[in-house]
Amino acid sequence: MQKVIRLNPIYKERIWGGRKLGDFPGRTIPEGNIGESWEISDYGNDVSVIVNGPLAGKNFRTAYRENTDSILGKPFRGKPFPLLIKIIDAKEKLSVQVHPDDAYAEKYDPQSAGKKEAWTVLQAEPGSKLVCGFLNATSREEFKTLVEQNRAEEVLRQIPVKEGDSFLLNPGRIHAIGAGILLMEVQQSSDSTYRVYDYGRPRELHLQKALDVLDYSGPSEDDMMKPVPKNWSDGKRFRLTANDKFLMETLEVSGNGKTFQIPNVYLDSVFQILIVLQGKAEVEGEILSQGDTILLTASGLEDGIQAVNRSETLKLSVSGPGSDWAAYKD
Repeated sequence: MQKVIRLNPIYKERIWGGRKLGDFPGRTIPEGNIGESWEISDYGNDVSVIVNGPLAGKNFRTAYRENTDSILGKPFRGKPFPLLIKIIDAKEKLSVQVHPDDAYAEKYDPQSAGKKEAWTVLQAEPGSKLVCGFLNATSREEFKTLVEQNRAEEVLRQIPVKEGDSFLLNPGRIHAIGAGILLMEVQQSSDSTYRVYDYGRPRELHLQKALDVLDYSGPSEDDMMKPVPKNWSDGKRFRLTANDKFLMETLEVSGNGKTFQIPNVYLDSVFQILIVLQGKAEVEGEILSQGDTILLTASGLEDGIQAVNRSETLKLSVSGPGSDWAAYKD
């Protein structure tokens, strides 16, 4: 089984989308307001297609179902791919949203699932902000009244952002991406999204479901993920989160031409996902630039995956399944 799987992005046009995705080296994006690039997807009919190695031309779902142990790992026998990886380009601000947890989705949105997600900012124009949580604790009735009066912004926590900032959005956390932000999103494979407020724009709201699932507490220190240093002999390694749905780390490698091993952070042999945040790298023969995403197969990580830093400074995001499926080494 090949160690590295590369997939064609699935581009999504959005009314708030921009053109920054086209700035990534080697990308040609369709015309229009392309707001999302689904880098690795097995959600519904949006299934990524493999473009490298012996599996080239196969859709991702078929490939991992036929080779579950070697691609995703033994814990995923008979189970779907659990994550959805996106890059989001917000030229204009998005609607204010909230996602349910698994229990609520199972009861009221059984065609999908709960949705926990995380953001890492890749680019941010001066003055860019995003919404994460409420300024202070509020109540269902108070917030419902503000939404109906088009005054919800008065209680939303708007946070100025810069490149490298990362946020964890648990189910129930109100949130929105602001204008001028390009970010990477790691999430459960789900589209259970309830639009709760849209700045007066004439689009459908899902107010009752949103009010059901919202966390009405005030700001939390856990909203912004804080990098925790971890041991790694080849460079700097930081853990952002290790939760029930996904793990996220960043790697930093200095020195053009340096060869290094991608760390395997799991006790079981399971897949990991690598995204280039800055610089250029070669991973098992695949040349990757900023924004490029690959899946590191379970068998590859078991054998060891070698990479080469092709730039002075290289920053990588490494994500993988959460503790619902696999145990971490540390």
